[in-house]
Amino acid sequence: MPRPDHEAMVREHIRGLLAGLAARRLPARADAEHARAMGRRRAQQGVAVEEVLSAYHLGYRDVWNTLLSRAHTEDPGQAARLLGLVNLVWAWLRVITIAVADGHAETTRAREENRIGLGHELLDALYAGRVTAESTELLAHALAFDPHAEFQAICCPAGPWPPADLDVLRRRLRAGPGTSSAITRGPVLVIVFQRTSAERILDLLSRHTSPMAGVGLVRPGLAGAAAAVVDAERSLAVAQRNGGGVVRFGSEWLAATLLPHMDRLRQLTDTTAAVEQPHLCDAVRAFADNGFSVTASARALHVHPNTVKYRLDRWKQHTGWDPRTLDGLQRSLLGIAFSSSVPEAGS
Repeated sequence: MPRPDHEAMVREHIRGLLAGLAARRLPARADAEHARAMGRRRAQQGVAVEEVLSAYHLGYRDVWNTLLSRAHTEDPGQAARLLGLVNLVWAWLRVITIAVADGHAETTRAREENRIGLGHELLDALYAGRVTAESTELLAHALAFDPHAEFQAICCPAGPWPPADLDVLRRRLRAGPGTSSAITRGPVLVIVFQRTSAERILDLLSRHTSPMAGVGLVRPGLAGAAAAVVDAERSLAVAQRNGGGVVRFGSEWLAATLLPHMDRLRQLTDTTAAVEQPHLCDAVRAFADNGFSVTASARALHVHPNTVKYRLDRWKQHTGWDPRTLDGLQRSLLGIAFSSSVPEAGS
């Protein structure tokens, strides 16, 4: 904030305080309005209300100590009389800090409502594909995003986030590094962010509720932001189908991409005959995750290699798909991913 502006407002307030003490009166309406204006101004400048109120407490302490020191120096009896003003000083501090906090909250609410409105507009533009429009770039700038930098997105269910809790989340997001916008869109909370990590945001989400979320890829530019939101939404759909947890598009991109087409693909990926035997599903997943090596898969599952071979053969008998072939493995993995009753590997 500009130092001359700060000093002028502080000087005016201290004059009002000293005049009030001299006249033995409480703050007048003009004094409270001046404090309210100070609160609004500091909110506009991005100063936290705790810091503003702390500055008032420090200022009052210094004024009182100065008065008391001069009184002791000039006349010890005057110092004793000055102590009779203690309650009046505290009354001034109480009235003025309430006015400051009110002004700060008024501006903070207005700014937050404006940010939320801009966030909705930006998200609508991304969904509508207006990623090259000048208006979309201006919206990104207004929200402090760099439209040419990398974006990422996280989606989670909006149900656990009532407005008050969502306000807390937004404040916590702003308090850390980077830039973010958290907007509810129907049943989904969409968080678009830059220059911060997905892990930090997932940690903030987990403080409120057990996280169920989809995490999109890091992608460049506004076109990348639009794609990252789609990544996150589709990954969230996989998480919901799995019954919870965090699904990252980078590792579950195939299931996340094909899940919207599940009805068309069901005949190709039906694992009904095998889902009641989750150890077979574990063997298929371990085989895919360990370089198609039976030995490595056995180590991961803590079983003998012959056990893995047997389970892969049993899978083929149940489904008709040979997981040792590319087509059979793809169908097997998609069938497992699309079946909500199949537990996670290692369970």
